[in-house]
Amino acid sequence: MDGPTSHDTTREAFGRYQLIGMLGEGGMGRLYIAERRGIQGFVKIVALKRILPHLAGSAHLREMFLNEGRIAAKLEHPNIVATYELGEIDGKYFISMEYLPGEDLSAILVRCQGSRRIPIEIASGLAQQAAQGLHYAHEARDARGQPIGLVHRDVNPRNVFLTYHGVVKLLDFGVVKDRDGLATAPGAFKGKYGYCAPEQIEGRRIDRRTDVFCLGIVLWECLTGARLFDASTDATTIDAVRSRRIEPPSVLRPEIPRALDDIVLRALERDPAQRFATAHDLSEELDAFLLERDSRPTNKSMGRWLESIFSPERASLKKAISQGGAVEEILGRLAELDATKPAPGLRTSASGSGSRVRPRSLWSTSFGATEGGSGPTDASRSGHSASAVPAAPNPMPAADSARFSAAASVLVSRLMSPDFSGAARQLRTAAIAAVAALLVGVMMLVVIGGSSRGRAGVRLEASSLALAGAAATLDVQSRPPGAHIFIDGNPSGMRTPATLSGLPVGRTVTIRLDLPGYDPASDRARLESGQRARVFLSLREAVGTVRIMAIGRRVTAYLDDRAVDPGKPFSASVGMHKLRVESGGTLLIAEPIEVRAGAEMVIDVDEGLRHR
Repeated sequence: MDGPTSHDTTREAFGRYQLIGMLGEGGMGRLYIAERRGIQGFVKIVALKRILPHLAGSAHLREMFLNEGRIAAKLEHPNIVATYELGEIDGKYFISMEYLPGEDLSAILVRCQGSRRIPIEIASGLAQQAAQGLHYAHEARDARGQPIGLVHRDVNPRNVFLTYHGVVKLLDFGVVKDRDGLATAPGAFKGKYGYCAPEQIEGRRIDRRTDVFCLGIVLWECLTGARLFDASTDATTIDAVRSRRIEPPSVLRPEIPRALDDIVLRALERDPAQRFATAHDLSEELDAFLLERDSRPTNKSMGRWLESIFSPERASLKKAISQGGAVEEILGRLAELDATKPAPGLRTSASGSGSRVRPRSLWSTSFGATEGGSGPTDASRSGHSASAVPAAPNPMPAADSARFSAAASVLVSRLMSPDFSGAARQLRTAAIAAVAALLVGVMMLVVIGGSSRGRAGVRLEASSLALAGAAATLDVQSRPPGAHIFIDGNPSGMRTPATLSGLPVGRTVTIRLDLPGYDPASDRARLESGQRARVFLSLREAVGTVRIMAIGRRVTAYLDDRAVDPGKPFSASVGMHKLRVESGGTLLIAEPIEVRAGAEMVIDVDEGLRHR
């Protein structure tokens, strides 16, 4: 949800709180601006998150919501949003949090394009503060003094917030892993593919260095104003995270010093062993870099800079909300400001396509939804804007998608990685296989149930759980090989050929294969106990059309040094090609062109190239 579309001034009494207006709705809950009242005129403005009524009956989702509150309550740090209370009123669970007068980084980035890019010192200061917050969270311990192994897993511009007081706040903690690297809370796969580390996407072990990589992406984008990993499909975004060359930020912004290039590239090392070992190490390197600069940012200077980007009026209104006076009127005025000042789109890297984001009136925190790669824009994420109305429900609830992503990208990929293939997999004990089958089965049942029932809620029947205890096997192959495997629309983290084991029986699943340069292909497979289902798909090379316009000229044309008929449109495979157009021995055009799937490229020898 990107920006406010209406304003609701209806107050609702909720225990000790007065709900003033709804900030937004996500996959698991609603976020409100609220007043907590006490004796002698005491009033405290808070952000209050409440689990959606129709999901409150699900023990699984209720535990997911409560887990977020329990974890957030452990974190008391200047660079992490504060959690005040986790409670229950009349059967309705809620989390009360700090109200933040400022903007999230996604809104800041769309304001900072071209000559208005984020100043180098400000970008470095933002990342330095965020790294401090991450390190504190990574070091968190339980009551016995043991590390709880907290990893954020979703460090992206939506979850990095800058207040008008110049303080960076991290949002959306709530997923814990144990010391063996296995998820101990729902939602093992979190994040958008364009803001994930390679080990996240591949279902490998993650630790604090995963957050370092993701923060490195954020810093790279703050410095350049472009997207680092952004592509037209989930599959190509995943490929980009795994293997695309990462250019130093100075390639796009030459004034960036070499020392800062080195810091960013070290944070973005694909091999975790080559990255900064801790977020503290990254913070220290950025701090040392800033000490050498003439204009080291302070909280005051960062707050003033933010105000200059969004306007003094907006800053004053947001600060005034925390005072508790005329909040309804302030929310309405903020909605008007957003409506009259649409934001430009974020520039992308040379390989990507843009996503458009509008600033939100207040601030947001995720309700468990995930967004893959760059397929959807930031609008589809579960961010929240002041006095915004809920978005139309997706065919599959966001929380369901998140839980299935957890199963597909972590459990399945762990079971089916090359390390566990063939004879090695057969050596798995019956107990481990049963547990894995049950977990994957629960995840897939949630997705299938959510797809059919939509927002009516998720209920796992006892009979369905019994079916999940049985295991099925699915072989997936393609010609050519190497295609990304998606199960019911969610990435498995695997490529063809692959064998998926431990799948629940009695279900029909849809297998989609994506391979850059080829049209997606899909098939359905029925999973039965004791049977080995097989899917084989031949992928068709994706093509686009090229049309040459040369009014009044006789021309000859060559695509990759192969003669083509310039008198009519011709097909070409998706990707880069070399085009040469001549007329009477005179070279008219000689340059690379990019052919896009299903699109027509028009080459006008007098005006140049264009798509349509």
